[in-house]
Amino acid sequence: RAAGGMRRRAKGSAKRRGKPSHAKDALGSTPKGPHNFVPEAGPGCVIAHGVDAPWCLGHERIDPRDYDADAVFPDLAVDPESGILSVVNASGKARVAYVTVYDHPVLRADGTPHARGRTVNADGVERECVTFIVNLPPRMILHAARLAVVTAEIDSDVQDLSTHPAPEDEHPLLLGFPLGSRPGGTDLPDERAYLCTQGENGALTHFFSGNAHAVDFRCPVGTPVLAVADATVVDVRDEETVTGIATANLFRWNSVMLKVDTKEKENDQGGELYVEYVHVATKSAVVAVGDVVRRGQKICESGSVGFSPEPHLHFTAFRSRDPAAPTVRVRFAAEGKQKRDGGRDSSGRRRSTSDGESNATELERRRTTFLPVAGRWYDAFGEAPAPEV
Repeated sequence: RAAGGMRRRAKGSAKRRGKPSHAKDALGSTPKGPHNFVPEAGPGCVIAHGVDAPWCLGHERIDPRDYDADAVFPDLAVDPESGILSVVNASGKARVAYVTVYDHPVLRADGTPHARGRTVNADGVERECVTFIVNLPPRMILHAARLAVVTAEIDSDVQDLSTHPAPEDEHPLLLGFPLGSRPGGTDLPDERAYLCTQGENGALTHFFSGNAHAVDFRCPVGTPVLAVADATVVDVRDEETVTGIATANLFRWNSVMLKVDTKEKENDQGGELYVEYVHVATKSAVVAVGDVVRRGQKICESGSVGFSPEPHLHFTAFRSRDPAAPTVRVRFAAEGKQKRDGGRDSSGRRRSTSDGESNATELERRRTTFLPVAGRWYDAFGEAPAPEV
């Protein structure tokens, strides 16, 4: 893991590899709190968007002139003497690193250990771990932490950041709420409201193209997951069992995908729409590929499978089934709160309006729909009061 190929030329003013710089600058500055994410929903996850997170040991810029022409930069480096774990981006693009350290303490700049989360592999083996989520600017080294045990096992995935090509892209079809009442509960308000733990561009996993418009809802395992519209089932995966915050879990998950029936509904220009429900419970699907489902019909149950710090439903939408497709924003219809019919007939089709009425119709649409934001509670009727503790 040591950065053996990252040899610097001897320059009087050059910083030495492995000695963190504590100078702060504006490059890649980190907001005071994670954007659109509830930190308590990510036990064991340590997030840095930029290089000035208060827990890190420091950072330094990579100046190619300070290195030999044949220098090789690893994605990660662990100094064998100090135990400093560094995340390296020698490229000219922003990169994202998910880095998991297993079993042993991982220390902050002040010497205190990061809180550990857990992960369970396919064999049912549970381990404690800390996972760093680092969005690193170009040509930077982040000295992330000090390992209490230099030989601690590390798992990582480092890729270029894929930014969304059209972050304001929005499909006009309004959707139903994706969750029913809690298992074993009633239909009382406290039993059907769910905390949004991560919204659009959320700091944990929603800041890249394939997840940018996703929303997460905290919910107990076994909560009914509902079709948000009339649709056809196009994909079902419910065989995986892994859970927790191991980086390897990013590539194993359970999900159900629907192709929404958009014909003649809402807006003829809306185009195709696919919705996906992720982290669903193992063997909980009650539908199969090819089934036609109706809005509000149960399709599976929520779970915590894949990269999942806690039980929750991850819901997102796309305009195609291409694995590289970017997400598209969708809004939920607030049941029982629409004045008259919001410009729609009973089938959900938008009535034609004159140009003079279109702005008023759009304003009414925004009043009768909702887009979940992290830290707030929601049910089928829109934003809901937080349940009494």
